[in-house]
Amino acid sequence: MSEKPFGNRFLDALSLEDRQALTPRLRAAFLETDQIIIDQGSRVSEVHFPIDAQLANQVRFPDGRAIETAVVGREGLSGLAPFMADTVCAWEVVVRSGGRVHVIDAQVLRSLSEERPTLMRRLLALTDFYQTQASQTAACNALHPVLPRVARWLLTARDLADGDRIRFTQEEFARLLGAQRSTVSEAAHQLKARALIDYRRGQILIRDRSGLEAVACDCYGLLRAKMAEVGLG
Repeated sequence: MSEKPFGNRFLDALSLEDRQALTPRLRAAFLETDQIIIDQGSRVSEVHFPIDAQLANQVRFPDGRAIETAVVGREGLSGLAPFMADTVCAWEVVVRSGGRVHVIDAQVLRSLSEERPTLMRRLLALTDFYQTQASQTAACNALHPVLPRVARWLLTARDLADGDRIRFTQEEFARLLGAQRSTVSEAAHQLKARALIDYRRGQILIRDRSGLEAVACDCYGLLRAKMAEVGLG
């Protein structure tokens, strides 16, 4: 087995023995943009490990509106908290950028994690990271100006995509940041004027990563350090 056979950071960080146990039970799939893979209020029946797809956690309200609260990429897997708790998911998981994933039956993964303590520890470590990310994001949205928050999200999205071209609209950024679209547009314009990014509808190109890191708030570095701590950096 090659050193990094999966293209998903969580899977690639597992021990050789855990990867060997998982491999026969995984299947490859391609997810389409806007496909819902976990319904809000339902149990997690399958777990998805993105390779180049990106998944969004969305809280949907009775009037049909939905707020995007987090993006999951190749660092992790879908519906982790409700999967670990074996309970219904309080949000829906929708494909915000189509692409390849590995899929495993949730009950199979649960049984394997109960049999293999090292796999369980990795799942718990990722759960802790996602909790840290959610807490840091809430604090960041409350305290930091929009410009460094936009820079932080661009860098985070770049890390998830593993490339300088990011499929993200300003509307999506506004929902994630809890800001007005016009405010996010102005921040993006400032970053473009500094030659840090370029953008057209639905796509953003990072031109100067180090310059963007200088603009981003401290939250980006803190979360990057946490990712490295759990072996996902």
